Amino acid sequence: MEEHLILIPAYNEETTIASIVDRCLQYSSQVLVVDDGSTDNTLAILKKTAAIVISNAKNEGKGLTLLKGFYVAIEKKYQGVITLDADGQHDADDLPKFFEKIAQHPDALIIGARRIHTKRAPKMRLLANKIADFFISCAARKRLIDTQSGYRYYPVSFLKCYSTRPNTAGCFAFETEILVAAARAGFAVDYVNIQSCYPTHARVSYYRPRRDTWEIVKVVSKLIFKTSSERAW
Repeated sequence: MEEHLILIPAYNEETTIASIVDRCLQYSSQVLVVDDGSTDNTLAILKKTAAIVISNAKNEGKGLTLLKGFYVAIEKKYQGVITLDADGQHDADDLPKFFEKIAQHPDALIIGARRIHTKRAPKMRLLANKIADFFISCAARKRLIDTQSGYRYYPVSFLKCYSTRPNTAGCFAFETEILVAAARAGFAVDYVNIQSCYPTHARVSYYRPRRDTWEIVKVVSKLIFKTSSERAW
């Protein structure tokens, strides 16, 4: 069995999911898609692919959907999980960069960092990301970049410690909490450079810059004021 699981959470991604899965399968046979109660044809399309498919009976949110995939990785004894979004903003052709970095640092949490933003990147999104980076770095007690990138590698050694303790699994800030938890627990955080993709044919993003950034700030504020003797989760 391959050592790493590629995990794709999906909700109403009928226009992009087939191509994303096909590209991922070019690099690994271990592709798991967790459909988060899609109301379009996403699930029907997935069943025609070679991916492993799990479906939530109803929409539970990205955090709980990711957790479901993490539990599979732990149960099946994978060494780590690479997560990427199903809307086409993450390029599967960047997976070899992750594999190379994982070989060098297998116990690090690795972020796919979009260091060069294209002109098509929404300006409000870029501003929100910069604000989030600042506050999340404060909470993590170390400088972090592109903290809102969902293209990541999580070592299962960390997920085993974290998967039973999330406080925000049902909300957008889940990926923020898990990043802060890893940094404050002493896990190294490393990066690979990835492409910035904003496909014109993808559905409108569910990310709401003002509301979701405020949600992240609230969660991070609580983490910042935890005492140094406390874990971040």
